[in-house]
Amino acid sequence: GDAFKKIFSAKKSENIFKHIDSIGINSFPLVAIISIFTGMVLVMETAYTLKKFGAEIYSGGIVSISMIRELGPVFVAIIMAGRVGGAIAAEIGTMKITEQIDAMEILAVDPVSYLVSPRLLAGIISLPSLFLMSFFLAIAGAFIIGVLLVNIPSGMFLYQTFRFIGVRDLFVGLVKSVVFAIVVIGVSSYEGLRASGGAVGVGRAATISVVVSFFLIILCNLILTGFFYFI
Repeated sequence: GDAFKKIFSAKKSENIFKHIDSIGINSFPLVAIISIFTGMVLVMETAYTLKKFGAEIYSGGIVSISMIRELGPVFVAIIMAGRVGGAIAAEIGTMKITEQIDAMEILAVDPVSYLVSPRLLAGIISLPSLFLMSFFLAIAGAFIIGVLLVNIPSGMFLYQTFRFIGVRDLFVGLVKSVVFAIVVIGVSSYEGLRASGGAVGVGRAATISVVVSFFLIILCNLILTGFFYFI
């Protein structure tokens, strides 16, 4: 709560850009590879099944719907939780164990404003951006397989891919991305700030942050999907 209130009062903009680099830019290669392969696998699986009904041209639409509503935000969030969440918990946890956070408080520096808020803002910027890149890269991977392997005409594939998605679906994907970013950064920072017990405690905080983030990502995805499409 304090981190969210102070998110726009973070004075050190260079910290925000540094965290955008570590959270977002450095995560892009992994997100890109996974997204392209996911698009390829999805179009192969859907085309194989739909071909039995002569409807393989719709496989691109299934890929786009799956990626923009569900898989895109969730995959990127899971990558962030695994790659970044544990590192944040370990970094802040180490500062807690070595009493650097206590020193900040003595110097009247708010640890939440200095350590958590810049990371939270960087996550809120990075995860939706990675989600959008992930979506288009998955479509690119699906396009390659759909056109070259499944023999769907390129124009028809692209038409069917974007036919069934709209602004509402994009909005849902972006909202999910923001929520997941808050979950991952919030959980990781919280576990880091409450770390204790030396090096073992830091490792425990990193592990717990990843596991709890995974669980909350899936739970929040379920709640948000139900809210946007069934309520």
